[in-house]
Amino acid sequence: YEKGAGEFRFPVQYVNRPNLDFRGFAGTVSSGSVKVGDAIKALPSGKTSTVARIVTFDGDIEEAQAGLAVTLTLNDEIDISRGDLIVLENAQVQTTNHLLADVVWMTEQPLQPGRDYDIKIAGKKTVGHVESIRHQYDINNLSTHGAAELPLNGIGLCEWSLNESVALDNYQDCADT
Repeated sequence: YEKGAGEFRFPVQYVNRPNLDFRGFAGTVSSGSVKVGDAIKALPSGKTSTVARIVTFDGDIEEAQAGLAVTLTLNDEIDISRGDLIVLENAQVQTTNHLLADVVWMTEQPLQPGRDYDIKIAGKKTVGHVESIRHQYDINNLSTHGAAELPLNGIGLCEWSLNESVALDNYQDCADT
């Protein structure tokens, strides 16, 4: 994984609407690039539009690359919220409410299957719970073993169920999303 390489990914961090004539979506380009006129879609809704402007602190630009903080304006009024993901229209991005993830548990109270937890993925906040802990890693020899819960500093492979669908990439493709 090389940070910034790959397809365009833009997690929306803030919806900027200072007046009725301006509606922009602020964030940092996680990977790839986008140009004025590019066809995009918002995820998880799948609604489409085209980029009208790319606004920066120093003024408008024609193209934004990975790592640049910008505000995108669109030609159409589509429903986009904080935490949504903007991608190019033809991008194949998975949306799901179930995921498998390695978890490093940093709280005194153990992580327990069935209990609700606040989840944040690339700016998207939701609630979810662990369906199962597939295994816990032994950091001394990298072996795995079964676990009913993850203790403080425990690392385990967990199957999550979320209350709503989120758009996400494999970590190897884009760690930010």
